[in-house]
Amino acid sequence: MPELLATCWTHAGQALPIDGRHLSPLPLRARAEAAARAGFTGIGFTIDDLDAAAPALTLSDVRRLCDDLGLVHTEVELLADWWATGDRRARSDEKRARLLHAASVLCARQIKIAPDAPTDPMTRPVPVDRDRWAAELHNLARQAADSGTRVALEVLPFSNLPDFTDTAGLIAAADHPAAGLVVDIWHVERGPSTLAELAALPPGMVFAVELNDAPAEPAEPVRDLFQDTIHHRVLPGDGAFDIKGLIRTLQGVGFTGPWGVEIISDAHRARPLDEAMDAAYRATMAQFE
Repeated sequence: MPELLATCWTHAGQALPIDGRHLSPLPLRARAEAAARAGFTGIGFTIDDLDAAAPALTLSDVRRLCDDLGLVHTEVELLADWWATGDRRARSDEKRARLLHAASVLCARQIKIAPDAPTDPMTRPVPVDRDRWAAELHNLARQAADSGTRVALEVLPFSNLPDFTDTAGLIAAADHPAAGLVVDIWHVERGPSTLAELAALPPGMVFAVELNDAPAEPAEPVRDLFQDTIHHRVLPGDGAFDIKGLIRTLQGVGFTGPWGVEIISDAHRARPLDEAMDAAYRATMAQFE
């Protein structure tokens, strides 16, 4: 029976991955309990929500809570600017330290990291300096391994790493076993990559998978992919994505789970927490039948 992990935004309620909306208004304990009631055996957290929960709920408390609820798979996110310099790098390094510490205490499967992905469609992402990025990724992966975890790089179609084959090449160049990929079906379907290209990924490179669905075309009047991804996802089976094809493809390269569920949409955020979690779990499990 497949195991599912509720990624952070799936149980965040009225929160969004944008400045000023990134903190969930829901108690972290209630979110974990709702995920467990729905049937999830894994859960993800943002470092900001973990920080906001303290001191009432320390990282050790969160670890015990997850253990008690049977949420045996955890992940934390999100680190950006890990390749940057100057003030951007200083802020990133401060967040890196918090994420590494949280991952260590929670025994997290992975820390999710991002490429350069401007949310303004008029802003171009920075070019990738392949050698320097590979060296930076190697160093980050080494630090993650020292903390008992690993880093999973998310490919984003609106970023400077939109292609899974190219990003796999970067990870190979980084040459560290604690560096791997996040494969979110939304980023596959809206990006340039194909299932055939995913089937050619090296075995073991996929660290995390995120399932969701969406209409065949971006919603109107949305004019950029970032707005589409945070407002218009739907439950698995309610859109046009080839979810079962993706599952078969990733099983073919050795991925066994847990399978992440990441529903980010206005409709999902409007649902009561238990209803949202139950709907996400049932719709995703149906894709494995």
